[in-house]
Amino acid sequence: MRAKIFIRKIGKKPLQYDYLYALAGMLFSKLLSVDVEFAREVHSRQDFKFYTFSYIKYKKERVSQQGESRMKGLDFKEGFFILSSPDHKFIRSFCEGLLASPDFNLRGVEMCVERVEILPKVRFEDGQVVFKTLSPLYLKTLKDDGGMPVEWDLYPTDLRFYENFRLNLLKKYEAFYGSPPPEGEIQLEVIGKFKAKRHVIKGCRRRGSLLSFKLNAPSELLKFGYEAGFGEKTAMGFGCTEVVRKNSFVSQ
Repeated sequence: MRAKIFIRKIGKKPLQYDYLYALAGMLFSKLLSVDVEFAREVHSRQDFKFYTFSYIKYKKERVSQQGESRMKGLDFKEGFFILSSPDHKFIRSFCEGLLASPDFNLRGVEMCVERVEILPKVRFEDGQVVFKTLSPLYLKTLKDDGGMPVEWDLYPTDLRFYENFRLNLLKKYEAFYGSPPPEGEIQLEVIGKFKAKRHVIKGCRRRGSLLSFKLNAPSELLKFGYEAGFGEKTAMGFGCTEVVRKNSFVSQ
């Protein structure tokens, strides 16, 4: 299930570019305000969290300046972002939280939710679908650093990116449904160039990739990845996508 959240920025203060972590915190606070038990259940999972959200889309971007500090950021009046999850309860609870309290603060910028729109369902078929990221796709691995394992962010130029993408999708599907994923080939192909994007999450810099990609997989996995987000750190706003090519699915 997907919801389109229309927002309005109050005042002239620009929004700082790196806002994903702050937006993730706002989402959780809205969920907490409606259903404390469910919010804690979502937050307490140590393996995966089954939702994602996109960057804020807006009509116009320009560099803003504030006095001598010359603060740079996103200057817009209205915009929207996508919230997506295979867990319908999560989407419904979040929407209830927004309706009950539409005002929120994002990195010192006051905003207000104008309206919420539930998007039409999408039915996937087995085969190939072309996706485009609405927020960076993030994957990592462990690298030996003087005998100590350290996390190493992956780009599509690394072959481990593709294997980790596949394994993450399979493990996440099994964790959500409690049953093995469907059998079938999973092939990922990045289309053209990718754009590296860096965001600070809990004090750590995470490097993701904005890109378009072809994914050949069973329909259940295509649908699940589309709704839950592809890759890691989806609850922090990574891995949200849209469908570009419609040759292997129909809307309903």
